[in-house]
Amino acid sequence: MDVSAQVVRVDALSCLVWPDDGPTALLLHGNGGHAHWWDVLVPGLVPGWRLLAPDLRGHGQSAWADPPRYAITDFASDVDAVLDALAPGPVALVGHSMGARVAAWYAAHRPERVRGLALLDTRTSPVDPATAARWRGRIAGRREGRGYASYAEAVAAFRFVPDEPGVGADVVAHLAHHAVRERGPGDWTFRFDRAVLALDGDAANDLGALLPRIRCPTLVLAGADSWVMDEAERAAIVAAIPGATARVFPGRHHFFVARPAPVAAALRAFLDDLPARGSER
Repeated sequence: MDVSAQVVRVDALSCLVWPDDGPTALLLHGNGGHAHWWDVLVPGLVPGWRLLAPDLRGHGQSAWADPPRYAITDFASDVDAVLDALAPGPVALVGHSMGARVAAWYAAHRPERVRGLALLDTRTSPVDPATAARWRGRIAGRREGRGYASYAEAVAAFRFVPDEPGVGADVVAHLAHHAVRERGPGDWTFRFDRAVLALDGDAANDLGALLPRIRCPTLVLAGADSWVMDEAERAAIVAAIPGATARVFPGRHHFFVARPAPVAAALRAFLDDLPARGSER
């Protein structure tokens, strides 16, 4: 997969930067992910857009918070740091899943820094205790993941949670490659800090009350068969954000890595249509 990003450090954060003379978009990955999840969309956005994709704290090449600090306000401080260093003017903000929750919170609290918002398959409701117990309960209190004897064994263990049929083998291999690290000789593991997966989520509770405060153009993108952003959740988000529109694509929660070309085209059309708001650089 051809990606021509530069890697820039912003304090404890690692950030991919695709340089361009155009306006800036900041891309926020989901829980357990990393900045390279956005690589599949880059060919549809560059040239024309300067892209910033940080590894959020506890993910990818960025440092783990010690002690663990993974509330939505902590992730928002990461966004502040990246924008202060790399794009002090208003930017377009794009987020998937957990990253979309951060993006929505940020757009509501920092409207002067956001000229457009794209939310990919997320929920604004609080973490459901039963769902958290099912998906996160077995690792509660743990930070390190299990070990694998080799790189090959580790990348072979990579899975989409929830599952996403139809993702190309090259995309799976690319995401898995950037998801693992060698913790020690003969000990490979996944990079992200399991403390991110707290049973109470990001401590933001229900973001629904914040959504009417979002005043920038907003596009909601969803997978038709996603249970994370189901039809009711999608409709509630679109109704709550003034002027928001939605696009639905075949697939589930990770639909954009399964069908990147049409998703990138829809996202590019939305971004290109944003009204100018001064300099984003």
